[in-house]
Amino acid sequence: MRRVVFTSILLGCVCSLLFVSRASAEMITDSELNFTLELPSGFVSRPDLVGAVPNITYVFQYGEASEEELPILLFIEKMGGFIGRQKVTPKDMPPGFQGEFFTTQWQGFEVQGFKVPESANGIDTFTYNVQIPLKKEAIQIKLFGQADRVETLKPLLKQVLEGLQGESNWLTSAAPSSVANSESYGTTLLIVGIAGVVLGFVLLWLLSRHSPKGTVLLIAIVLYVISWQMEDVRAREVRLFSGCLRMLGFAGGILGVVDLLRKRDPSPSLPPSDESEPK
Repeated sequence: MRRVVFTSILLGCVCSLLFVSRASAEMITDSELNFTLELPSGFVSRPDLVGAVPNITYVFQYGEASEEELPILLFIEKMGGFIGRQKVTPKDMPPGFQGEFFTTQWQGFEVQGFKVPESANGIDTFTYNVQIPLKKEAIQIKLFGQADRVETLKPLLKQVLEGLQGESNWLTSAAPSSVANSESYGTTLLIVGIAGVVLGFVLLWLLSRHSPKGTVLLIAIVLYVISWQMEDVRAREVRLFSGCLRMLGFAGGILGVVDLLRKRDPSPSLPPSDESEPK
């Protein structure tokens, strides 16, 4: 289940973090969640903020802070589970939610984000939250900054997402994102797959009635072997196709064995001719 965790708990301590040592931002390699993050130039690590809120695993600050403005902070938060393709709607949000929904791109996927207005010591701020569907566990990218620095936050968020690489639990799709992300697309693919398996089995059964013994078994073996050759392709349509081939190959194999053991009715002999032999 998706969730949005606000940074309000952190805002009270932001003003005390204006002066930090200068350190080079480094490439993050997280072996636990199996992702890497190459940060844009200007980000420095803030390990002193890690753990200020539960599940926050990395914190970075962009540029130098001053007494006149709050720093831009980047938080990476573990979400404690997986997220699906279904879109979150306003009714799914906590009561009083005043944020805005938006969509952005990550590794070719269309992912959902939330722009949440907040306040820190009387200063208006925004937090951009983007949920990333990693395979091992989803994470949430949270970019916090003053409201008057929105034009800086937007391109920074895009750069952060471009630098984030990791295997997703989502599969790519040949369909347009508007179709692939719809709730009915998965159901449609499932119906098409079931219909394809049923039709394929009927064709194999008809073939077993009119072809030499062993033909159906050979076809079933070929289909099953082909299905495993597509295992590395992480596309929804290809995974559906390979799954259908595998099911058809398995069912066809059983049908082929039965056909081998079954005694077929002998072909009917031709009736004797009524014509007499010429004298």
